[in-house]
Amino acid sequence: MGEIVAAMLDRTPETVDRVQKRIRAEIAFYAAEDVVKPDELRASLADNLDYILSGLTGPGRADLSAAQATGRARAGQGAPLVEMLAAYRLGFAEIWTALVATARAIPGMGADVLVELAGSMFTLQNEHSDAAVSGYRDESYQIMRATERERAALVEAILVSTVAKGTLWEAAQALRLPLDGTFLVVAAETLEVGRDPLPRIESAIAALDVSSVWRLQPELLVGVVSLPRRSRVDAVLAVLRRHTTARVGVSPVFAELRQAAWALRLARLALDHLAAGPGLEQFVDSPLNVLVAAAPHAALEAAKSVLSGLLELPPDDRDLLLTTFVAWLDADGSATAAGAALFCHPNTVRYRMRRIEAGTGRSLGRPSDVAELVTAVRAWLQLPHPD
Repeated sequence: MGEIVAAMLDRTPETVDRVQKRIRAEIAFYAAEDVVKPDELRASLADNLDYILSGLTGPGRADLSAAQATGRARAGQGAPLVEMLAAYRLGFAEIWTALVATARAIPGMGADVLVELAGSMFTLQNEHSDAAVSGYRDESYQIMRATERERAALVEAILVSTVAKGTLWEAAQALRLPLDGTFLVVAAETLEVGRDPLPRIESAIAALDVSSVWRLQPELLVGVVSLPRRSRVDAVLAVLRRHTTARVGVSPVFAELRQAAWALRLARLALDHLAAGPGLEQFVDSPLNVLVAAAPHAALEAAKSVLSGLLELPPDDRDLLLTTFVAWLDADGSATAAGAALFCHPNTVRYRMRRIEAGTGRSLGRPSDVAELVTAVRAWLQLPHPD
């Protein structure tokens, strides 16, 4: 076998030429010379051929460093793994053909030598292919980690209100998001650090022809969802509900990507409003709710001032009165309709409304007082606060 390998070493340039031509002709990725340059491919083939031939005669395990280096290089160049392996199969086939031709040209070379050579070549092909795949996967993993870090930084740039206009444009371009369109921001609670509360959500939403970008933080998974049209909102919310394993808050729909930081605040308010356990709530999109959310601290302090008499009541009693007030509002001030919604007599509603007037010092017959009560109740019910 050593005699065959020695003869092959003398013909290394010719063998490399044949392998390079076949790879360029038969494998699409290598056909274009703008990614893997001809000189680079030739050097890689020469290194791999030297290690393969050395592996046929050398003692111990074959040196697989060339194969690993090739795998890392091709991963960095974006070569499909299947095409890299196809190049290895083609190269080994060409080398085997050359070995057989060389063996036949040597007088007295027995068939048993070729049989042994075939076994060694089969083993080497497996070892070199596995080493190339290992190098490819290692480099791909490093590239993926770097890409994830870069992507997380870009998502963070979109969610920061102080980001410069040019930076926002660059981040949107890199993430393939429009600057204007139909957007939602999603904030999902992470129950365990590093654990995704919405597993496989990006692909599930993509099935709706909706794009999204996500960033996993220690306490939250935050996503920016870009919808082709507003009619897809309900479908997206349904997918979020099916996939959630924790509490999820969703912002109202907004039209400009620069509003993402504002939308994140509203999504977090919706999240904080949820009880413990898996669930989803979208921030109610109304001018008054948005106004309350724009200055949450001031709104909550005002609510405490307006509702002070009610807030001194036992929690169950207080919540009953606030629920009745909301039902009365939804019923356009009708005690009969509110009673039907609450499954109680209209007089019970009227009695509770009088208690609200007494506890707040506001009159339901005075529009300015009703406006204060509506704002205070909305703030108290929507903003997080110690009970």
